[in-house]
Amino acid sequence: MGSPTQQEAPRAPKARRPRDMALSMLVLIIPVFLIVAFYRYLGHEDPPVVDTTEVYGSVQRAGRFELLRPEGLADGWRIASATYTDGILRIGITAPDSGALQLVESADPAAVLVPAIVGKTPHDDGPATIAGAQWHRWSEGRPGERAIVRTDGNRTVIIVGHAKQDQLDQLAGSLRA
Repeated sequence: MGSPTQQEAPRAPKARRPRDMALSMLVLIIPVFLIVAFYRYLGHEDPPVVDTTEVYGSVQRAGRFELLRPEGLADGWRIASATYTDGILRIGITAPDSGALQLVESADPAAVLVPAIVGKTPHDDGPATIAGAQWHRWSEGRPGERAIVRTDGNRTVIIVGHAKQDQLDQLAGSLRA
């Protein structure tokens, strides 16, 4: 035994190597991949569909404009969100092929809504007739987005988003009072 005055110096902690970190990450990543694979196997890839009954009821009670609803769309179309605030109805819709659209309805005039919803400097692509109704096409209000606008009576309807033009037209053609 050594004398009490001689004590062992504390050892410096062992340096960690990059290999140790890689092994630790592997241990964490494997369960994450297994959970994702199991989740997909159970079929939970489809986003949930939102019930619009309450929001549509709020619009009807407010009575500011006649409500148009999408009806009869093919499989693959999903309503992802629905809100009615400050007199503006916003319905978020996912279209087949991952198109993302927003249906906006309001009693506000198009001159106010188009810059707020479509963008400050959209490119005017001219008029279009869709399912017997007159619409106006806009593009590049925001990069990569297209929009169509319809004004009749005291209602302005805008469909805007990252989607193919035919998907905007399909949604516009499905709108019913």
